[in-house]
Amino acid sequence: MHIIQIDKFAFRVPELPARYRANCSKDWGCFVHGDTKGLNSAKAEKAGLTKGDFVEMALCDVHQRVLTFEPHYLNEEFVEIWGIPTAGEMKTQFPEQASELSTFLLHRRSKDNLGRLLEVFSKGAFMDWVQGGMKGDPNSITAEKIQQAQFEHIFRFEFVSTEGSYGPYYFLEITEKQPETDLEKAALEAAKQLAGTSFCTDPMLVENDKQCRNRLSATQNALPEGGN
Repeated sequence: MHIIQIDKFAFRVPELPARYRANCSKDWGCFVHGDTKGLNSAKAEKAGLTKGDFVEMALCDVHQRVLTFEPHYLNEEFVEIWGIPTAGEMKTQFPEQASELSTFLLHRRSKDNLGRLLEVFSKGAFMDWVQGGMKGDPNSITAEKIQQAQFEHIFRFEFVSTEGSYGPYYFLEITEKQPETDLEKAALEAAKQLAGTSFCTDPMLVENDKQCRNRLSATQNALPEGGN
């Protein structure tokens, strides 16, 4: 275990990832952790395996992954989120002045929602570079500005119910705000220290991603020339 202390606040970095799942099924719409196989949402909540329908956090790292979770997800795109919760049940399981580095995956509509939000940061970074005289390497400069914007905001991930072609389901609506409390400001400082480190890496997902990409590459190479 590693601990980061910022003023009066402490943030725990566990040896094994504090991994949560965003369960978007129609009868759930909440974050869960642990083994919920065979349980409904009410039983999972009673067992202490649910962690609420929203979380606010300081983002540390965001990774693009191609993952397989049989039998439902085969070589599908996910976004891996690493952050420090500042509100919601992921946070309130700890004392007021403490929190823990946590991670979960976004998929499909939830993933796209985050992409649209980060695109706003990307466009702002591009505009700053243009208006600054287009000096320096645009890709590295804009990437740096996007990350800087990330560390200036608290992100909220909240389950929203909707109706699809196969019935009701949930997705995560993602919004951002300026930090307001001392906890939020301290969490952002801790997030900066954790960004890009091995702490924000789940070896199981790294290996899963590697195998998926290898399979996709082999499939593409096996296609005949001009094949569709």
